[in-house]
Amino acid sequence: MKRLLLFVMIGCPSWLVSGRADAEDVRPWGGAAVSDWTRAAEATILADMAEATPASALSLMKLKKGCWKVMPYEFVDGPAGKMVFAPPEANAPELTLPLKVKQPGWYAIFVGLFSTSEVPTVAWLRLDRDPASVKRENRRNDHYGNSEEVFFKVAKLDENDRLRIRQQSTGVVCGCGVTHVKLIPLSPEESRRLEADRGDASHRTLVATIDGFSTIFYCSPRTAEDLLAQVELFRDTDFGTLILQSPGADKVDYPSAVGFMKGTGAEEFPRVGDRHFVESIRALAAKKINPVKVLIDGAHAIGMKVHVAVRPAGWTFFEPYSDYWESPFYRDHREWRCVDRDGTPVDRMSWAVPEVRKHVVEVLREQIRFGADGANLVFNRGYPVVLYEPAASQLFQAKYGADPRTVPESDPRITEWWSDVVTTFMRELRAMLDEEQKARADGKRLQLSVMVLGTGQDDLRFGVDLGRLAKEKLIDEISTELGFGRSSNDYNLPLLSEISQAKGIPFFPGMSCSPTWYPAIPSYYDGGAKGLALWDADAVDVFEWTWISRFGHAEETRFRLKNLKLDAPPRTILRFHRLGEQIRDGRFGPFWGG
Repeated sequence: MKRLLLFVMIGCPSWLVSGRADAEDVRPWGGAAVSDWTRAAEATILADMAEATPASALSLMKLKKGCWKVMPYEFVDGPAGKMVFAPPEANAPELTLPLKVKQPGWYAIFVGLFSTSEVPTVAWLRLDRDPASVKRENRRNDHYGNSEEVFFKVAKLDENDRLRIRQQSTGVVCGCGVTHVKLIPLSPEESRRLEADRGDASHRTLVATIDGFSTIFYCSPRTAEDLLAQVELFRDTDFGTLILQSPGADKVDYPSAVGFMKGTGAEEFPRVGDRHFVESIRALAAKKINPVKVLIDGAHAIGMKVHVAVRPAGWTFFEPYSDYWESPFYRDHREWRCVDRDGTPVDRMSWAVPEVRKHVVEVLREQIRFGADGANLVFNRGYPVVLYEPAASQLFQAKYGADPRTVPESDPRITEWWSDVVTTFMRELRAMLDEEQKARADGKRLQLSVMVLGTGQDDLRFGVDLGRLAKEKLIDEISTELGFGRSSNDYNLPLLSEISQAKGIPFFPGMSCSPTWYPAIPSYYDGGAKGLALWDADAVDVFEWTWISRFGHAEETRFRLKNLKLDAPPRTILRFHRLGEQIRDGRFGPFWGG
């Protein structure tokens, strides 16, 4: 359920698995370690966070509502200064810290983030010229307290630049403590290679998904800037496509003429996060802020294309979620729901029903008109879309002269019948996109992409015949994710590659932001993939994110997987000698009294 600009390293990384690599084997990549930078020893350290403004939001040695507590500190092996800390429920205002850059140029920016037992830090950081913040965290739990120098970004700075710092004060609130800022100047060669790499868009072959729900559930954004944080993390990365999903089927997060604004009329919620979600979209609607429009525009601003998407299965959810999950369209038309072979009702709307297909198409049409570059069907979270309900059975009877319930489900006529239904929907969706494309008159094709299980046999079993859809030119891109309904955990790379080569349709094997997936990446590229699809693309740890965000650099990724240790990054952790009036590293620490 969710950062950064990138750096270029010269020479060998400090965290090689074994030995040193030849310099020419090391590719440019993002570096989250202080030790990755050639001129780390020349860094400027800003240790007095009390220089931040507004001064009225600073409270010396006292926790206060709406304020940041200022505490003097001394590190065991590091600078002394003054840190600022906002407790979870302080709702403290954003701080602005002058960076005081004397020599304009490229800098790697690290921020010292505080953490101690049960008091982690979530910090939202941006330069004052950035459109949105990105999240950085320190959750290293220890009684002594620590400050981790966490990589923020690389940016070209001058004397006018300022760093803005805010806490997570809506949704799942969290404290935020900042001890210092470290500015490392890039060497001329680092700067040259960085600029060259950022100017090369050929590596922007990664696909990211946003589910339209999770970030709002956890963070409860209330402004356009808060929303833009969801795409700001993709700036200057290898992500080139965003699959922007609705919260499910016909549910949306804005006032809609077609869909259902999720939670409309709800008074109580099964989870606190569900309340966060509804409070957020209600507040945004009151300000006339449309999350879909904001995210489309934000993604475009950083060079990404956007496919708006629906999850065909997302009509309802298991109890006790149904109260605020189900739309009037779903509740009012039980006769259009799917029915299993034995007569069991299934909580889906059948695509064999023309009214259902039209409703889904019109939801996507509305969102296409917000400026999207195409539409996507998230089939991996959407099976089945047709079963044995009367509307579907009549189609089988008309074509084959038999009741489908009397035919073994292994009979190829069953999947062909379901494929007819799915293909009909895709034709109607393609026709809608063609209409909208003509209305724009910019000559650009509105694309139609699918995200499928990718095992071949499982998608076909539910009526999604990739070969047929490709032959009819109904799909432009294929992404995969091992979602619900799969019988295998292996992608059918030969099938995907065959479709790609025969029809010129690129495919993007899917994966999660988890190290268990990363060793498979070379096989995906060797199998003909154009890029990769990252489900819920994000990472709590910035070290991992600097890998993920560069996966479009195929050879560099091979080098990383072979030579680097993701599970042992070279973190810079500073320990306190003194914090406030307490000596933290004595024989009898203050935590002994707990």
